[in-house]
Amino acid sequence: MIPGSDTAVETLGLRKAYRSVRGRVVGVDGLDLRVPAGGVHALLGLPRSGKTTALRLLTGLAHADAGAIKIFGVPVPDGLPDLAGRIGAVVGEPGFQARLSGHRNLAILAIAAGVPRTRVDEVLARVILTDRAKAAYGTYSADEQRRLALAAALLRDPDLLVVDEPSGGLDAVGTREIRQALRRLADQGTTVLVATGVLTEAQQIADTVTVLDGGRVLAQGTVADLLGDAKVTVRVRLDEPGKAATTLRAAGFKVRADGELLHVDGVAEPADISRALAKQKLFPGELAPQREGLAAVVGRLRPVAPSVPEPLSRAEERAARKAAEQQTADRKKAADQRRADKEAAEKRAAADKAVAEKTAARQAISDGKAAAKQARIDDRAARKQPTTDEKAAMKPDVERLTAELDARPSAGPDGAKPGTAKPDAKPGTARPTASKRAKGSR
Repeated sequence: MIPGSDTAVETLGLRKAYRSVRGRVVGVDGLDLRVPAGGVHALLGLPRSGKTTALRLLTGLAHADAGAIKIFGVPVPDGLPDLAGRIGAVVGEPGFQARLSGHRNLAILAIAAGVPRTRVDEVLARVILTDRAKAAYGTYSADEQRRLALAAALLRDPDLLVVDEPSGGLDAVGTREIRQALRRLADQGTTVLVATGVLTEAQQIADTVTVLDGGRVLAQGTVADLLGDAKVTVRVRLDEPGKAATTLRAAGFKVRADGELLHVDGVAEPADISRALAKQKLFPGELAPQREGLAAVVGRLRPVAPSVPEPLSRAEERAARKAAEQQTADRKKAADQRRADKEAAEKRAAADKAVAEKTAARQAISDGKAAAKQARIDDRAARKQPTTDEKAAMKPDVERLTAELDARPSAGPDGAKPGTAKPDAKPGTARPTASKRAKGSR
């Protein structure tokens, strides 16, 4: 049983899955949603978080696979006929005729809904479109088309207004005007439920918010509770970043240096940075607050859990198998190439080793022959050395004997000493020398 006294919308265990080329895609999965009556409630989430699917289920544009829905205490979709006059929705294309004026398009819808035609002028005034009411719908800007769709949803003066991406495709002016229109409706007592992926939009117009992720509720409550503490990072630029960083850290700030820029995280009031720097006579040339984005909020609220991969389609399975087979073949080819390279390297090393061994053997043989030759030369020299030494030793004796022989006078044939004459020789006659005797005998 879902209570619904002060609740405009409540769901319990809501689930919806769609068929796609990737298989079954889950839009919402066990969605437990509570939208309080009155004010603006924002379904906030990243793309594919289940926002639009939830709105389609609430407005009867899609049927849930499981779960329960109550709007103002009435079960949906069975009770939608009873709620027809209490719900207005801007979901998808409105289906206006381009050649008809905005007023004429609304008049046709008013007749179909059984609403007085005077109501057309009232809703055009509420969305500030009176001046363009007589113009053809085909000439409307994106902002005017969105406001006309909003006017159509207000024809029955609903208690609940459901709007999907109110600022989608609008420029800055159109975005501001549509947000102001929704805020005025909420202030007049209408419960406004919007689905948006813009964090600033939820912060500016919403009173309560539900953060969705993967078709589930991450958190829900007031904007102040969930988004009001969104962290602010302030970008600071000044002439002395080093001194400024030291000053800010001493004041308790978390500072990240990026060249000449400083990023100060978790700042509650950016003016505190200016005051801390001014005490040290440091004056920043730039002080730019940068608020936490939606992705950071979702990441902060998302529970840490292992992700479950989506089932693959047959085509994806075939592609995955083919990729795995190709990867295996590539690994085998790489292993074979490494093995071939190793074998080639080993062969080159063996060949180099054989060449080195052969060269070493030749060198050893050559060295051996040279050593043997040198040994023979040394042996001959050793054998000749004693004779030479003997000759050298005998040389002085020979020279001495020769000198003595040369100094001694040679004896005559009769044994007389040279220079002495025989007794019978005549005085004054010298004895002929041996050479002369020899010549005479010839």
